[in-house]
Formats: sequence, structure tokens, C-alpha cells
Amino acid sequence: GTDTAAGLMGEADVVLVAGASLSPFTMRFGHLLGPDSTVIQIDTALQPTHPRVDTFVSADVKSAAGRILGMLEGGIPADTRSEAWRAEARKRLSEGPAHHPGSAETPDGRLDPRSLARALDTVLPERRTVVQDGGHFVGWAPMYWRIPRPQDLVMVGTAFQAIGLGLASAVGAARAVEDGRTVVLASGDGGLLMGLSDLESLIGAASSAVVVIYNDAAYGAEIHQYGSQGLTEKPMLIPEVDFSGIARALGAESAIIRSLADLSALQDWIDAGAKGTFVADCRITSSVRAPWLSEWMAAKQEAKAAVAG
Repeated sequence: GTDTAAGLMGEADVVLVAGASLSPFTMRFGHLLGPDSTVIQIDTALQPTHPRVDTFVSADVKSAAGRILGMLEGGIPADTRSEAWRAEARKRLSEGPAHHPGSAETPDGRLDPRSLARALDTVLPERRTVVQDGGHFVGWAPMYWRIPRPQDLVMVGTAFQAIGLGLASAVGAARAVEDGRTVVLASGDGGLLMGLSDLESLIGAASSAVVVIYNDAAYGAEIHQYGSQGLTEKPMLIPEVDFSGIARALGAESAIIRSLADLSALQDWIDAGAKGTFVADCRITSSVRAPWLSEWMAAKQEAKAAVAG
């Protein structure tokens, strides 16, 4: 979410948490909720999953939601204060700063992942189910791509805090999707190499799939977390892989994307019916650090300082 949206969430009087574990990612590393917010959690767990929870309800979320809707059948009485707040919230969201649009030029001449993500959103089919591997790139799709429905964002890599699960997850999504949706996998080059054999499985299973590889020839998260601290980056680098060539050998359509204009190859494939699998080997810069990782690194420093203090 944008800083404006996160700020509005921090002003909430009551936060209803339905089935979420309130992990550091969900909680924006402790900064998402305001100090005076009342937090109500509904979960099948036996006890609250976070110390911020004020009221805990041990229940199935679907059943509990049905009961809550039943309680509200008569509607909520009009409240001029809440209506005024909603109007102010809509105004602030429409006028507040959006995500950084990215840059046309980078120090190494490779693509800015933010500019790439924005461009991809306009090219990819609107009926899409997005699957994500884990890695430094993990925020670009949720930040810049339209996700049609809640079930159309599958973040297995983040859930398991691991990389290399993206292709296998995309195979499962390809078998599960209905009504002609296109499965779009977002992956880094390191994670894709770990599960490379599943690319052939995806090509065989998917009626329509796009694999977007944020290829920075490195383990990007390590570059930013540890390389920035002065550690040698050599073990964090990956010899640049021609994923496009591998994909063609396995029977997919593909292209190396070195400029936004190169996305025309993907557009042509979509215009032709988006049948089969297309692999977009996108050569991005490692000079752009994802905002979520900056927040995470800052939170780790705060924790260290608290322990030292």
C-alpha cells in the first residue's frame, strides 16, 4: 500500500483481523496500527497470535463473518462523523502520492523494476491470477499490478519465507484457474533457477501463462541487506542466465526484455490469443531497493538498538 493508505489504516479506531496471523510483514514491521486502535482477531488458533490483539474470538472466519453480517442486518445508523471521515479518506487517497513511477535511466543501463512493473500492468491480460515466488522483487506486483480478486494473488514464497517455490506454485494455479484466466508468475532469477525443472511442467499444464523474471543476475535481497553493509558481493552474484533461450528449448514463447519497447513481443503474443506459456526474461538493475526491504532493514536496526539500550 501507499504511505497515504497505510497512514489511514493507522488512524482506525477498530481493526478487525480475520484469519491473518499479524506477521511482521502484515503489521508493516510494527508501524501499521495506531497505538490507540482496538484490535479484534478472529482465528481458529486457540489464543491470539500477536500481543496487539485486544479481543480474541476463536472461530472459523467464514462462520464468524456470517454471524457478524446477521447482527448488522438492520444496517448501521447514519453517523455524520463517520461519513465525513470517509469523504476525507477518499480525498486523501486520490490526492496522496502514489508509488514511485520508476526511472527511465539507471546507473548500469538495465531496467528500473518499478517502471517495468507499471508497464507490465498495462500489457498483461486483465483476467489474471498472479503467483509469486519469494525474493527482493516480491513487492512489485502487489504494488503496481491490478489484482482482480483476493484469490488472484498467491504469495507462496512469502508465506514460507523461501525462494524457489514459484514455478511449482504456478503449476498448481494453472490446474486450478477457470474461465480462461492467465496465470502470471513473478519470480527472480535465483528462485527460478532453484525450481527450473518445473518450467517444463508449467508449459505442459497451463493453457495460458506468463512468467515474468526479474533478472538482476544476483540474489537481490542479499545484495541490499549485506552488500550494503560492506560484505563482499561475489557470492551473491549469479552469472546472467538466458532464460528466454531455455524457455524456447522447452516449447514456450519468450523474449529478453532490455527496454520497455521490448514488451511488444509479449503484447503480440497476448493479441494472438495468449495461448500456451510466454517467458519474459526482464533484465533489471540491482540499484533500486524495494521499499518493503528498506522498512525491514530499518526495523532490524531498531530492534538491535533496543536490545543494546
